[in-house]
Amino acid sequence: MVIEKITNVTLRQKVYEQLRAKILGAELLPGEIISLRGLAEKFGVSILPVREAVWQLESENILVVESNKRIQVNHLTRSEFKEILNLRLLLESEAVDKACKRRPEKSIEKIERIFKAMEKHVGVNHKAYIKKNDEFHKTIYTYADSPLLIDLIQRLLARVNPYIYLYAMHQRDLSSAMDCHRGMLNGFAEGDSKATIKALHADLKGAAEWILPQLN
Repeated sequence: MVIEKITNVTLRQKVYEQLRAKILGAELLPGEIISLRGLAEKFGVSILPVREAVWQLESENILVVESNKRIQVNHLTRSEFKEILNLRLLLESEAVDKACKRRPEKSIEKIERIFKAMEKHVGVNHKAYIKKNDEFHKTIYTYADSPLLIDLIQRLLARVNPYIYLYAMHQRDLSSAMDCHRGMLNGFAEGDSKATIKALHADLKGAAEWILPQLN
């Protein structure tokens, strides 16, 4: 009984993490309809762990389960997006500050590799760009050595990343966004938290300027 219970919890957690990763990677967009059975088939599991994962994501306001049992990625209002932006500015600035102070020297080369990979996808593959963009930020924040802080940031990102994908898809010129990422890379490499945070803020606010007018 104990072994079976642990296995179920692990399976539910795996489905939750993979489903959230799909939303973070903009593979599921706001308003897109999904079903428990369809998800179960894609993951190759029974409906139970999928239902539990969906409930967890619904409690985080990432998914919406309607009365007819249709499931969709939650829409954001303009007010909600602004609130999430303000929280991101606070939490991600804290992560950057800690990361710049604690990052090992070898971390710089890793961030450079991710930046170059992201640069290759600009204007070519929007979803690949978003994945590398997410990896770029997350990898920097990881060096803050603060798992709870990273988890809070990832929960917020799961709500806004689909909109960032739409921003990347419709913005033909992402040079300003890449300038911000280059500023973050340079600041991080120099251990300059102020410069890195300044570039981070420019990045988040720049995307918000395009996204906010699209929301109700």
